[in-house]
Order: sequence, then structure tokens, then C-alpha cells
Amino acid sequence: MIPQAVIAVTALLTLKSDTSPVKVKVNKPRGTLYWGGAGLNGDYIADQLAALQEVGIKDVFSGTRTYTLPADALRSGTTLRYKNNVDSEDWTIHGMEKNQSSQFNMIGYSYGSLLAAHTALFYAENGHVVDHLVLVASPIDGDFLADLKKQPNVKNIIVKDIPEYGDPLFAGMSQVRLFASLVTLVRQMNQTQSSGEGVGHFYYASASSEGRRRRRELASFIHRQGLR
Repeated sequence: MIPQAVIAVTALLTLKSDTSPVKVKVNKPRGTLYWGGAGLNGDYIADQLAALQEVGIKDVFSGTRTYTLPADALRSGTTLRYKNNVDSEDWTIHGMEKNQSSQFNMIGYSYGSLLAAHTALFYAENGHVVDHLVLVASPIDGDFLADLKKQPNVKNIIVKDIPEYGDPLFAGMSQVRLFASLVTLVRQMNQTQSSGEGVGHFYYASASSEGRRRRRELASFIHRQGLR
């Protein structure tokens, strides 16, 4: 008997030598998963998790897929922002199967937004409902975003661009505009590191008291979108 925490689904992929669908088992996670920016490091990540819980979002976990900050940043600007270039990766979530949460949500900031997008699509295509997908300061490709919006199992997509804080990145931007923004991103990262305050794209990544306030403001915004 298959445990309730596991659902047997029929994958769309088939072996070249076999016309029968491949049976795969995909965990059925519950709760909310949050990924931070490239490198998935910094005190802001734990504080953002705390802020989400403070506003009433239960069973919040932190994503851990990283290849170091430089590699993550490079992948964000090339393969990860597109839909079809990372099919060989395993997007399965582990350790969230026993939660009693009423929702299955994914939140990602910058690099993390692309991990959230791919993971959401993976689960949606395997028959799971993703209640909310939140993309914060995301450089996701426009076609990828459009395909996510057409996926019936991804119920609510929230895009949170932050141009008002000087972020040059936004959901749906072209590759040309992304490359043109690199100088600005490097300058903003250096300013963030030297001043201790999040600048531009790094608005939510400061470890300061002001950064803490910003993350609670973001958590309240996310809560208002219906995440629980």
C-alpha cells in the first residue's frame, strides 16, 4: 500500500525503447519553502523565515540548493531563468511530508525565485497543487513565467518586483537587459557589503535593523496574498 505522503504519478517522460509511461513516486510535501539569493547564505535568510512565521505562515522551511554564490549568480543569468534547460536536475523536496499545513507554497528571492519556479513546475506537472508561488526580485524569463501561469496546478503566482528601490531586475526581462544590468548589480552588492544596508536588488538582504523591518514588511505583503 502506498503511504498517504506519497503519490504515484505517471510521468510524461518515456524510455526511448519503451512506449509505456514511466511510473514515478513523488513526495507530497506540505507547508512553505523559502529560498534566498545566490549562495543561500547570510543572516537575512533565517530572519526572513522568522518574519514569515510571525505573520501567521506555518511550517516554513529554507531551501538548500546552492553551488556557491558565483556559480548560483551565473546560473541565474543563464540556464535557470529559462524553462527547458535544467530538466536533468532533481527538483524533489524532502522532509516536508508530515506537516499538517493546509497549503503547499514556494517563495523565492532573486536566485531563489528561479529555484522556486522550477520546483513549482515540477510538482505541478506531477499532479500536485501548488497553492502559491511568490517570485521576489526575479530575473525569470517571460516565456517561462507565461508557461507557469498556464499551469492549472499552480493556483496563484505573485510577482514582487522592486524597481522603486532601484532594482534593475524584473520578471520577464530580456537577456540583453539582464546583461546590461550587471554593472549596476555589482555596484549595489558592493554598496550593500560596505554600508551594511541592502541597496537596490539586495534591498531585503541586509542584516541590519532596517533590513529586519523590510523583511517583516515583505512577510506581511506575502501573508496578504493568502499564504498560510
